[in-house]
Amino acid sequence: MTSDITRVRANNADVMGRFMEGLSRAPRPPEQTAQADVRVVRDLAYGTDLRMDLYLPQSAPTPTPVIVWLAGGGWRNQRRGYGPRLTRLFAERGYAMADIEYRSSEVSPWPAPLHDVLAALRHLRAIADTHALDRASIGLWGSSAGAHLALLAAFAADADGSPAEPGVRAVVAGYPPTDLLRLNDDALPGGVLGVDLSDPAWGLLGGRPSDRAATAVEASPARQAHPRVPPVLLLHGDADLLVGPAQSHRLHDALRAAGAESHLLLVHGADHGFLNTGDWELHPMTATALSPRAPDVERPVLLTPALIERFFDRHLRTDPWHA
Repeated sequence: MTSDITRVRANNADVMGRFMEGLSRAPRPPEQTAQADVRVVRDLAYGTDLRMDLYLPQSAPTPTPVIVWLAGGGWRNQRRGYGPRLTRLFAERGYAMADIEYRSSEVSPWPAPLHDVLAALRHLRAIADTHALDRASIGLWGSSAGAHLALLAAFAADADGSPAEPGVRAVVAGYPPTDLLRLNDDALPGGVLGVDLSDPAWGLLGGRPSDRAATAVEASPARQAHPRVPPVLLLHGDADLLVGPAQSHRLHDALRAAGAESHLLLVHGADHGFLNTGDWELHPMTATALSPRAPDVERPVLLTPALIERFFDRHLRTDPWHA
């Protein structure tokens, strides 16, 4: 048993090392030299000593729909500015973009990170008039641990079944953990396995998920699906060695069973973290799409920023604005 755990730990370290090296070498789109028509408001305080940055388009009609970005980092190491270029995606296209923080699980484990996301949404609604935001038209977009929290924030409901966070109308979730009790089951061959507190899910829950099953269920979007959740677009690489693509399949199937709208794009050859590079902007990525309209039919699509923008346009705008 000890030798098995030692081999798993060595493989985990190797996979993570290659993952981080790949991110560091990934291409970035060139920054624009002209001043974008976007005003940035930094360090707005909310919650427990947390901050957010707002990217506000200056030429868009108001009130402006809002997309909230939640960075990943294993619930431990997220930070503002880690992810897509929010000026380009999609403030220049007429969306107010909010880059928010949440507490590290090393400081405050579950459910503190989710409480922080909910506090950020409440603060955005409170300052909506000040910054000409549409509090009734909010989208959530996250990667990895941030996508997990975006989903749970969107799924949250009050005791009477009404949305706990009114105004959240769409979620785009990149490679999210969705069932914390099945992460090891869903890992691809050679993928990362949780065997100790170095595993992000163990760190979030404070121990082995199976030893904290009730909490793990509460923290698993696939086990919290219900018919009133907003439309969801799931993006997952079919070569993801950190969070197996079966995790997104589980959520997609749970949402379909609940009667909610879910779209799943399996990105060919993609590992974890592709939203944090510029490669998907520079080179469209081929994917297979599964949608509720034809649940048993797979169709080829290209993953581009425009595809994500169209999804948000469909759900956040009644009269889409174009640059």
